[in-house]
Amino acid sequence: MLTILLYVSLISGGILVFLLSLSFIAGLDLDIDFGDSDIDGGGMGIVKGGLTFFSIGSYVVRSILMTDSNPIIAFLIGSAAGALAVFLLSMMLSWLLKQQSNVNWKLEDSLYEKAKVYLKIPKTGTGIIHVNLNGVNREIKAKSADNKEIPTGKQVLVESIEGEIVIVTTKLD
Repeated sequence: MLTILLYVSLISGGILVFLLSLSFIAGLDLDIDFGDSDIDGGGMGIVKGGLTFFSIGSYVVRSILMTDSNPIIAFLIGSAAGALAVFLLSMMLSWLLKQQSNVNWKLEDSLYEKAKVYLKIPKTGTGIIHVNLNGVNREIKAKSADNKEIPTGKQVLVESIEGEIVIVTTKLD
């Protein structure tokens, strides 16, 4: 029985580590859908939860059976340890998912944002500004709203958008 518990623990733990590695590295995730509902548990999923329960639970049962001869107590403690491991892993994965940030942005996100001129904006042409969007400096083509030259390093305000170019002013209201 100890050998079977060891194999259950090692095989389910190995599969769990493999699936978690796929989730973290490649972004691949097992997800089971039932109709309109989604059962995923914050990145945990039913499959990963079951593997965690069996891996930790069977290892704890094996460890207790090696020191104590009462299998009922061993299976109760192993079940509790497996459930606790599922809970802790689920909490850790949901915390990791909350740490993600949105890296997608649109030109409209720069409206009414302060920016810094990176490449001077001539009277009639376009230059480049740096706008901080979601914590990242984005380079955007810009034109002057009042057809004045704006030198490099000047603070500007994005007023409007024309196609793929933003219109900026030096009036920082």
